[in-house]
Amino acid sequence: MRRLPHRSPLKAMIIALMASTCASPALAEPLDRADRVEALDILARRLDHYVMAGRKPDILARLAADREVLLALEDDEAFRAAVNRALLGASRDKHLQLWREQPRSADEALSAPPSPDQMAEVEARDRFGLAEVRLLEGDVAYVKLNRFSGHPDVAGAIDAVLAEISGARALILDLRGNGGGGEAALNRLMGHLVPAPIELATLYHRQCAPPPADRPDACVQLPERAVQRRWSDTVARPTFPSQPIFVLTSNATFSAAEELAYDLRAEGRATIIGETTGGGANPSGMMDAGPHFSVVMPLAEARHPRTGGNWEGVGVAPDVAVPADAALDVAVSLAAAGDKSARVSPPASPVR
Repeated sequence: MRRLPHRSPLKAMIIALMASTCASPALAEPLDRADRVEALDILARRLDHYVMAGRKPDILARLAADREVLLALEDDEAFRAAVNRALLGASRDKHLQLWREQPRSADEALSAPPSPDQMAEVEARDRFGLAEVRLLEGDVAYVKLNRFSGHPDVAGAIDAVLAEISGARALILDLRGNGGGGEAALNRLMGHLVPAPIELATLYHRQCAPPPADRPDACVQLPERAVQRRWSDTVARPTFPSQPIFVLTSNATFSAAEELAYDLRAEGRATIIGETTGGGANPSGMMDAGPHFSVVMPLAEARHPRTGGNWEGVGVAPDVAVPADAALDVAVSLAAAGDKSARVSPPASPVR
């Protein structure tokens, strides 16, 4: 998920930490109707920035049709959830979501942004999302990654964790509860899973014409996109450059976690085991929707240079389809047997 510069780094990081839960933080004082009116009106304007501009009319029509029903909801969480159902129904985009803001004290509002060291300290408390690392029987490594950190220090954390299991003959990478996050973890991890840097999904960012004087937050989208090509990190000694890799997925696997599975499949480097993933490919940023809400706004489209396609709206289908809670046992069995029969080869032609 991409973050917009007008959001504080700490706020963006907290949002990433919560992303896998798909829920807002605990709410404070209930809002009144005027607050919800303001949120809907600002949300409608923020949709100028939505990268899938062709879907904007349908979204606006759905919000307008549901407006009185939404405003009649007195419970803030019920309001937020109903707005998100309307957004998803009209856009089919799971990244496009409304979030409830936590109130800030006067001291917090005036405080300086956290330093990089403070941010790293917060991230390091849960090992940058690296929840579990161990060796299983048969010299098979197991890594459970709960989120993808965007902090630069995650590279060193990944290097250190993978050093603990260096020499294992296969890797099981558990992404079943991973809701995505930042690029830094994705790029570094991919660097350890291939023998040399590879090109990842290319991002096509929406571009805005200069906004009108009375609408400084508006975006009149230009037909041209800003192209961002991306590569996995260069790692001096990749830990798993050629060993079998088994990626565990569920329907909760989302965003950056899906990209890792997709990129590995495009290289013919992994067997995906479990369930079809959530289907969120478009990188997003946080934008305010008034003082009480924020909106996760997709600002770019992802397209893989090898396949020509992505996983938006469809997810990454497994090579071995099993319930998510059975995926680890299946992976252990395949790894123990040295079974490579389920692994897919890179697509020979673009898949759209």
